[in-house]
Amino acid sequence: MKIKMTKKNIAKMYRIWFVIPAVIILAAMIVFAGFAIKDKDINSGMNIGTDFAGGSIVTVVLGEDKIGAQAGFDAELDKIVAVLQNDEIAQQVVDKAREEYEVTLPIDAVKANVSYSQRSDSGANMSIIVKYDNISSTYDSDNSLTNLRNELIEARLEEMYEVTEDNASMVTMSNIGATASREMVKSAVLALVISLALILVYVVIRFEPWSGIAAVIALCHDVAIMLAFTIMFRIQINSSFIAAMITIVAYSINNTIVIFDRVRENNRAELKLKPNSALDNFEICDRSLKQTMTRCVNTTVTTLFAIVVFAILGAASVREFALPVIFGLFAGFYSSVFMSPALYALMKNASDKRKAKKRASGTYVGQKSQAQKD
Repeated sequence: MKIKMTKKNIAKMYRIWFVIPAVIILAAMIVFAGFAIKDKDINSGMNIGTDFAGGSIVTVVLGEDKIGAQAGFDAELDKIVAVLQNDEIAQQVVDKAREEYEVTLPIDAVKANVSYSQRSDSGANMSIIVKYDNISSTYDSDNSLTNLRNELIEARLEEMYEVTEDNASMVTMSNIGATASREMVKSAVLALVISLALILVYVVIRFEPWSGIAAVIALCHDVAIMLAFTIMFRIQINSSFIAAMITIVAYSINNTIVIFDRVRENNRAELKLKPNSALDNFEICDRSLKQTMTRCVNTTVTTLFAIVVFAILGAASVREFALPVIFGLFAGFYSSVFMSPALYALMKNASDKRKAKKRASGTYVGQKSQAQKD
């Protein structure tokens, strides 16, 4: 696909490019605040999944004959969800909280909030897996009420599916505690920080400090925009989201490096032609963008085709990965083309001005220009 560029200098229009993501992030903050205030829970603002917020998982083995078809799966899932949100079970937990713990617990806070469901395995072992949230730590700091609710749910499911000693593994229950969730969050954040640090070091060594700083700022933008759209579209934030985020950080830097490589070549060419002249960094960035735009568009579009198919045809767990990746692809293309070159030009211009002032005062001792080296 051949892309024709406008005659306008894209890099010089940086004020527009910086405002657009700011508006998106502001909109996400409003959505976040609205849900957090409504549910009186910060996790609701971001739709934090059980991987990070803690939660429970129930698995019911029903076999391919019963849930292999979508209609069968939906019918059985509705039955399981009805048990998870059963009024009688919720009332028993509320009564227990009042009698033994002197805690006034709203019945709606007890009813399970399903965050995720899918088929698993095949043949006679095909099962339904349902993830749902624990009772808020505001009311249940040690998970005792959550454990009680899960025991009641498990007993009701075993009764409904006529579980006996011969098929005792038909219904199983597990719980992800808050401590394990916090460790997962720490590991995810650490992985992201290490990725950004290594990318910064690589780009600085390969190009120059301003390129590295611009690239890392652009990557932080990509993560922020991914998170903003994930919040606005109420997509669950779990380990799949972290995998998508690291994928985009690795993918997005490719377009940025291609553009900065062209900027470096154009800088060298300009210095050879005009060794004693100040470089027009905005013009060089714009020329580099025009030379690499077709490549950036083509790589993004071809990747987008594949991930859109995953999002349409994949299971719920696949969509939780695919949709943030789609947001990240658009954010990465935007930051590589519209933000990174502009940031580089702004910082390089400021640096060149400082050097020019030092030269004028006779206090600057710099390295030889690239043209003089060559």
